[in-house]
Order: sequence, then C-alpha cells, then structure tokens
Amino acid sequence: MKRIIWLVMALAIVVSACSGGSLVATVDGVDIKSGDVEALISGDLTTVDPALFASLTQTLILHQVVSSNAEEEFGISITDAEIEEQIAALTSQIEAGGGTLEAAAAGEGLSLDAVPLIVEEDLIEQAIGTALTESAPDPSEEDVLAAYNSAIQSLTEVCASHILVPTEEEAQAALDRIEGGEAFEDVAAELGTDGTAEVGGDLGCAPASNYVPEFGIATIEAELNVPTGPVQSQFGFHVILVRERTETALDEVRGDIVASLRDQNRNTLLGDWMLAAISGADVTVEEEYGTWEIDPFPAVVPPVQ
Repeated sequence: MKRIIWLVMALAIVVSACSGGSLVATVDGVDIKSGDVEALISGDLTTVDPALFASLTQTLILHQVVSSNAEEEFGISITDAEIEEQIAALTSQIEAGGGTLEAAAAGEGLSLDAVPLIVEEDLIEQAIGTALTESAPDPSEEDVLAAYNSAIQSLTEVCASHILVPTEEEAQAALDRIEGGEAFEDVAAELGTDGTAEVGGDLGCAPASNYVPEFGIATIEAELNVPTGPVQSQFGFHVILVRERTETALDEVRGDIVASLRDQNRNTLLGDWMLAAISGADVTVEEEYGTWEIDPFPAVVPPVQ
C-alpha cells in the first residue's frame, strides 16, 4: 500500500497517444486530450472534481516533459518486461497485506489501467537519478562528520534521572541541595512536578533524541554521575543526572551515513534536473481545465468555479 501511495504522490503518469476527446493541454507540441486524463480516473466520470482533473493533467504534463528529455539526454526507455516485473512485486506486496492492487489504486482515485503507467514513470526517474550520480564524487569526510554530529542524539543512549520544577530558582535550589549531600532521588521525590517524582526522577534508558532538544543535548554533554542544571525546556527547568551513556562510534554507522548522503545528493540532482526540464518546456493549458504556472513550482491550477 505504501508503494502505490508513494508512486501516486510522485505525480508522474505517461501520456496515452490513443485517447480522444477535447484538447486539455499541449506540451512541446504533444496534445493531451480529455480522454487521456479520464482514463486515469476510477469511478463516475460525470462527477470528476475539477481539482483532481487539474492534478492529473499536471501529472501528464510533467511526465511528457520528463520522459522525452530522459530519452533524448540519457537514452532512457523502459521495457514492458521491466514494468511487468515491478507490477508483480507491487501486487505481491499489497496482497500480502490483505489488499488488492485495484483497491489500492481506487483509494487514490485512479483506475487500474493507470498502474503500469505510474510504474513506468517511477522506473524512468530511478534511471535518471542513476545517470546523474554516476560521476558524482563520494561524500567528503567533512560531510560525513557533519551528518554524524547532527544525528548524534539518535545515536546516543542515555540512562538518566531528572527533577522538573517550574522556575530556574527552584531548579538551582534543588541542585544546591544535591551538591550539599542530599540524595538525588530524595530531592526528586520531594520537588519533582511530573510523574517521575514517584520513582526518584528515573527516566530509564533511551536515545537522547527521545527528549526535547535542549534536554537531549544536555544529557549528551553532562558529566556522568554529576548533577547538572538548570536546563530549560518547554516543560520547565530540569536538574539532570546521567548515570550511563552509550555512544555509537562514527565507524559503526559510516556506511549508513554515506549511503544516506548519496541518496540526498541523488534526490537533489534529480529534482534540479526535473525542474530545469519542466521550466524549459513549452506548455499551454486550455482555460476550461486550468492554468499552467511555474512559480513557485510547476502546477496546473484548477479553474475558478
């Protein structure tokens, strides 16, 4: 189910050269007819939402531009065998969850006939992304380190306790008592204002990213077994005690980070390429069906009712 939804949201469906009806749009000299759009819609065609019709017209425009440019620039064309293989895998995935391909498509307002066309576009975009990144350099060590540092909270597990109070003054007073020799658990039980007071402020063990950013960062920076604070968050002021901390070393996740950075670069290059191709296309949309706009992003705006 997730696969079909993702594909639909990709807004890319091939233009059928055989459909008839009235002229809806022209893309670099290629006509899109009302039959092209209607063939993609499930259900009663007499009550089609103009916004849905405009959205599907947009998908046809985008595909015509992307597919023609992909073939011209990279020689990319998708075979029937490749499409059939992907549909078989998609069908198996949906049926494993108790659904059907037809129902999944209909849930997005699409006819079953639209599925192979959507799959074809997905394969085209994958091939374009591969072509664009073939000569791209690997992420630099600086980029890898920056990505690691930005993800450090999710890569660090902390076992911590805290005391939550409404004001900074109360938090400082609690910290002073602990530094003066009182047990952290006793002060937490007396002063804490959240549910953890009943267990001496114990939060258990969890990734630092489970907490609000200010608190998570403090648990990473705190000296082990030394109370720290006051730390302000949206909930109030905290005194924090980190008992244990387990950090995931960079080398343990380097491969995942490099792969993620490559994917980000691929998506950026593909998005830039598609925007340039679409912005350079000669597109007209008949007023009856909407208006073609480029800024802030390419779209068919439905006609005013």
